Amino acid sequence: MSPMPNSVHSESTSVSVYEALARLHCAQPQSQVVIQLLERLLMEVEALREALSDPSVPDTVRAAYKQAYARTAIMSHHSAGPHGGLEKLLRRYCPRAETGERFWAERQMMARLGATADEQTALCEGIEEVESYT
Repeated sequence: MSPMPNSVHSESTSVSVYEALARLHCAQPQSQVVIQLLERLLMEVEALREALSDPSVPDTVRAAYKQAYARTAIMSHHSAGPHGGLEKLLRRYCPRAETGERFWAERQMMARLGATADEQTALCEGIEEVESYT
């Protein structure tokens, strides 16, 4: 199996990635869950990009996204220090819980979005409620 492409600058990147994922799925069927997760994440990210690039979105919102994208892109390539760029990005996406508190990552994301402590608590209560359904 050939490795995943290292550069997004190749004209065939999307085809190469798709083919690599298909080979991975055939070689290791248990990887299907990860591939489906990746597909859903890509769909969500593209939907956000599409929505934010709409001319009806206020310029301030598009500017904030543009700046956040630039910071994140730079961070993803920043390999200085004990962690590489990808690990730095993963740490932002999947923060390590500093406490044993349930829903710590969810609370951290809500805090990044400016949620109050009460809003964070309401989210946790909502999660606990739906967990009780199963």
